[in-house]
Amino acid sequence: MEQRIKEIDYIRAISAMAVIAIHVSATYVEKSNVAYILNQTSRFAVPMFIILSGVSIFMSDKNKPSTAISFIKKRFGKILIPYFFWSLLYFIVANRHHIISTDPSSLLRVLIEQLYSGTAYVHLYFLVIMFQLYLIYPYVKKWIVERPIVMLSTSFILSLVMHLILYLHALHIVIVPSIGVSYVSIFPVWIFYFVFGTYIASNKERLLRKIKDLSLIKLFFVWFFTLMILIFDSKYTQTYNSSVKPSTILYTLLSLVFFYRLFYAFASIDSKASAILNWYSAHSFFIYLIHPLIMSLLVIATPKIWYGMIGFLLLTVFTLLLSTILTYFCSKFKFIQIIGGVYINPSDQKKKVLSTEA
Repeated sequence: MEQRIKEIDYIRAISAMAVIAIHVSATYVEKSNVAYILNQTSRFAVPMFIILSGVSIFMSDKNKPSTAISFIKKRFGKILIPYFFWSLLYFIVANRHHIISTDPSSLLRVLIEQLYSGTAYVHLYFLVIMFQLYLIYPYVKKWIVERPIVMLSTSFILSLVMHLILYLHALHIVIVPSIGVSYVSIFPVWIFYFVFGTYIASNKERLLRKIKDLSLIKLFFVWFFTLMILIFDSKYTQTYNSSVKPSTILYTLLSLVFFYRLFYAFASIDSKASAILNWYSAHSFFIYLIHPLIMSLLVIATPKIWYGMIGFLLLTVFTLLLSTILTYFCSKFKFIQIIGGVYINPSDQKKKVLSTEA
């Protein structure tokens, strides 16, 4: 496996935080401009996770021969087992009031439908997407090496067309036929992000060197301009609850470039801050999986304290804080690896501390 790129890890960390911001702010966007702006500013998060997945998978698998079957076998536990576990857990929470009184066969039928469609909870479609992308990864890897421009441009056209169709559908300009599942959960919508990530990984020296040469100030203004496009697009078309539209593609790509250049500019970032970002990066998947549960339980337990701007800020802070604490606690136990987390061996940490002190 190639050496990790610290700027990429930092971007993964802020993407994890951005996902939390999207989900917490979702219920406040119509009443608060602050929540609306935070929600839209964070819209790079899920597409960025897919890009970074492409980067990390290609870097870890670059020199290894892969077939679809062998690759899926290797990745099975990292996607499917967490998917089934978290789907069942969220299903139980969502149906807690009538799970005992409802006919078991009816509950089972609903659960199977939700497992099939990725709708057991609002964020679990991501795992369905990643499973599909894992299935085609061996072919993506082959084509991105042999015909990179063709692969990149084809995937871009496919995803752009899908984004445009779904965007126009949201505006009631076109009608798309029902396919039994949400279009958002099928891979053609997202394939460009994944392919782009593999392209970055396969050409990282050249591409990242070019990004480092860009003016940070000029890049900021370009990034900010794409954010304004997204904000006004979402506002005037009332599509603020969706990340599937052409303006999000533009904003995500500029966010990747801007954040990479920003973190590169602060290469001598404080060691404590760097350690925090690296921790969030390593545990980003588990935080992604668990934070909606934390948020839901907070709202269920104390529904009256989350109203207004103060409530919004408190819910954001407490969701992030409790998700972090629970993730840290769970990382001490090996079982976390089965459900999507990262196990931190205490003995390894002790050796690292002793090594640093020496």
